[in-house]
Amino acid sequence: MSFSSNEEVNLMTILSLHNISKSYGDHHILDQVSFAVHAGHRAALVGANGAGKSTILKIIMNAEEPDEGEVSLMTGITIGYLPQTLQTDDSLTISQYIFNAQKELRALQQRMDELSAMLATAEGTDLSAELAEFGSVSTRFEQRGGYDVEYRTQLVMEGLRIGHLDEKRALATLSGGQQTRVGLAALLIETPDLLVLDEPTNHLDAQALTWLETYMASYPGTVLMSSHDRQFLNRTVTLIIEVDDYMRKCSEYPGSYDRYRASKHKELLKWKDDYNRQQEEMKQLRERMSEKGRQVSHNRPPTDNDKFAKHFFRGRVQSAISQKVRNAETKLERLQDNQIPIPPKPLAFHLDFRPDKLQGEIAMEIVGVAKSYDGQTPLFSNITLSVEAGSRLLITGPNGSGKSTLLDILAGRLQSEEGVIRLADGIEVGYLEQGTGAGVGTTAFGAATTVLEAYRFDRTGYEEDLIAELLSTYLFRPDEIGKQLSELSPGQFRKLQLARLISSRANLLIIDEPTNHLSPDLIEQFEGALRHFPGPVIAVSHDRRFIGQFGGIEYKLDQGKLELQEH
Repeated sequence: MSFSSNEEVNLMTILSLHNISKSYGDHHILDQVSFAVHAGHRAALVGANGAGKSTILKIIMNAEEPDEGEVSLMTGITIGYLPQTLQTDDSLTISQYIFNAQKELRALQQRMDELSAMLATAEGTDLSAELAEFGSVSTRFEQRGGYDVEYRTQLVMEGLRIGHLDEKRALATLSGGQQTRVGLAALLIETPDLLVLDEPTNHLDAQALTWLETYMASYPGTVLMSSHDRQFLNRTVTLIIEVDDYMRKCSEYPGSYDRYRASKHKELLKWKDDYNRQQEEMKQLRERMSEKGRQVSHNRPPTDNDKFAKHFFRGRVQSAISQKVRNAETKLERLQDNQIPIPPKPLAFHLDFRPDKLQGEIAMEIVGVAKSYDGQTPLFSNITLSVEAGSRLLITGPNGSGKSTLLDILAGRLQSEEGVIRLADGIEVGYLEQGTGAGVGTTAFGAATTVLEAYRFDRTGYEEDLIAELLSTYLFRPDEIGKQLSELSPGQFRKLQLARLISSRANLLIIDEPTNHLSPDLIEQFEGALRHFPGPVIAVSHDRRFIGQFGGIEYKLDQGKLELQEH
């Protein structure tokens, strides 16, 4: 791979990709992908899980090499990158990490101080060069927000709801979500020319999301992100770049996510119409050729004693028919050489839980449940709740309030320190936990190393039947079920969790941030499937559209207590 910062790049083009291709073994991800992001754009990559969105961002950041192609960046720009999982020195404290992210601002400040000292002490010397440099450096410092960095630090930390954290606290002691928010905060405080963000809304609660939407709408630089949050995309982006896993290419759509969806719907309808029209035309040509061929072989002119006339008319008819056959053949060949591809059937989430029937009105009863961080510091206490058959319970609350811990306890993954949980006869709990990635995979699926092995883990049955069952979910293609767990993107791992949930025949679902890492298309199908699920569902989610679709009764977990919310 080569990076270039040449003058041929349009001055307003911050970033461009030229014919990028990428494969992992025999699995082709990107094929001759090209697109450009211009100054001031807030662009978002969207597409199916595994389509290559994170791969594109890693290639841009030189974290991965493409097989072919080139990335071009405008000369002299600064870039900030937030991966889905923050990679950093865990021994650093919060303040040290944020301080380290401001290297350019500190370098500009230092140079301004040096030039100021030179200008103040020099006598009788031509300082025009130093004056010009000071003007340039101070302008750059102002453009990067150097004069209000302290105010911006406080604003961002409070906006992302991490201002309460002790700045001397080591990153290693933070949760994964808190680490991600610290990483995002450092980038926003730094204010690079180009922000590259991979799923920045993961781990943000509703209040932090609302703040980030407002902040990003007025961000002074250029943004390229990948996000599954449909409302966030609608309120922040000015350009959608679709990564098509069917064609393995990218297409650009100006405007919001909803505008992109409307355009895609029209395109797909036209594609289907054009394909069906061409198929019908080819069918008619084949039928015409077959019919004309029969006419040639069976043609007989009227009986005539004149042998010359008899052969003359027969020849003329056969010649005319043969010409029509040749014309039809030529047209058919032309259509076959330029066939419209079959419109893709989306890798759909055909969720068919088939839960066992509930045998009572109360599916789960929770009485006096309590848990602490270390056996001493209370996380929550006296959680009491009845889960009725067919009910929908939404648990909200600030990050760190213990929502995921509570779900772990309800699902039987974690022991409470006090209280009791009673399940009605015949209840089978299906749990979609929040964590994703190889670390979770190795602990959740024993020694499994591939998608199929993980799907089969702790289940009985013939391998052929389980393969057919997995493929029937349409979450994985046949060439993906042998893929190593360590090679899965967070979104692909999430699909594996969903596939196992579907096959569990559970009649009570507990789902923790179910939309995290899923593509918007799959989210919408998941929402539709849940609407038809007959059993009770307990959910934790920060996705505002999901919450609006989910409905049900809301309980807020905050400061150790679970309270019913009146709306």
